[in-house]
Amino acid sequence: MAVMPWIQKAVPKGPITLPEPPGLPVFARLRWHDGRDTDVPAIATAWTRDAVEITWDAPGIGLRSDWIPPRTSVAPLRRRPTVGCLTVEGAAFEPAA
Repeated sequence: MAVMPWIQKAVPKGPITLPEPPGLPVFARLRWHDGRDTDVPAIATAWTRDAVEITWDAPGIGLRSDWIPPRTSVAPLRRRPTVGCLTVEGAAFEPAA
């Protein structure tokens, strides 16, 4: 049986923005329960000012969707997270340093 990943999650609050399907390709920085950070390719499928919903391929589980904190979590797929910011319809995604 597959084990569910223990990652830092967020609760969306306020209006949810939905991009055109399938969403925005991004790198998402996941913070695991033990403090490790991992950058994974993902699709941002929805967001608020407090959270980003991503669909990603969890090892040993397959595709899953999770809401994660947007700040220091999401960067455009065209480049790895670096200093900078992507602003999409009022939600600022600041890539991790």
